[in-house]
Amino acid sequence: MSAKEANVGKVQASEWYEEFFQGLSLELWRRAIPIEQTEEEVAFLLETLSAPQGSKLLDAPCGNGRLSLPLSLMEYKITAVDFSKTFIQQAKESARAHKSKIDYIQDDMRKLALPQDFDGAFCMGNSFGYFDRSGTTEFLQAIGKSLKSKARLVIDSAMIAECFLVNGGEKEWLQVGDMYMLIENQYDCKTSTVATTYTYIQNGKQEVRAAKHWIYTSGELCDMLGAAGFSVLEMLASTDLEAPEPFTLGAEKLILVAEKQ
Repeated sequence: MSAKEANVGKVQASEWYEEFFQGLSLELWRRAIPIEQTEEEVAFLLETLSAPQGSKLLDAPCGNGRLSLPLSLMEYKITAVDFSKTFIQQAKESARAHKSKIDYIQDDMRKLALPQDFDGAFCMGNSFGYFDRSGTTEFLQAIGKSLKSKARLVIDSAMIAECFLVNGGEKEWLQVGDMYMLIENQYDCKTSTVATTYTYIQNGKQEVRAAKHWIYTSGELCDMLGAAGFSVLEMLASTDLEAPEPFTLGAEKLILVAEKQ
């Protein structure tokens, strides 16, 4: 076995996301989400967070501002956080182009130190599960400390045991236009983590990225939210307001709604 083969799937848990979102990876994820999905998620957040126009909302992590921008254009006051310098740069450029005022912050979302005056928060785009239990609790506590009493938090994740362990295969190909992505998963039962190797291909160019996620059961997530000062209000399987689905075993993802106590 070569050194390269031996290192496949071995990822530093606290570092993979620092270098992941760049190059072909960044471009594919930008293309992969249709505008219809973004519109549906924005409508869901507006309905679920129950925050009137002009309210302060926290987007963590925000990626390229896919959700922050349309909410800002609806006159919500948005603070958006992401660790990726490239994502923050793209988000700022998009906000400037639309003459939108959004407070974009490049930082570790576990280390947030924001005023306790936010009317709602959301963690969308399958961005949950980046950290171990300690780091995840730290993140939820940081979010909780920024929210007013009774403010709501929405979490969207497919990296939940009831989802991933039923639907996640060892190998999968995806195509987005002229771009291809090979996903190879290695699940570690001892640590309940999945190490994933992503291979991106476009016009003969190939790039490889590695990622690692902690896979929590929905019950574990509810427990961590409780410890961080939240009560769970609802667990859904989609953001479709017209045909809401309760979260059950085998759902593609979990949409969890919690309230700051």
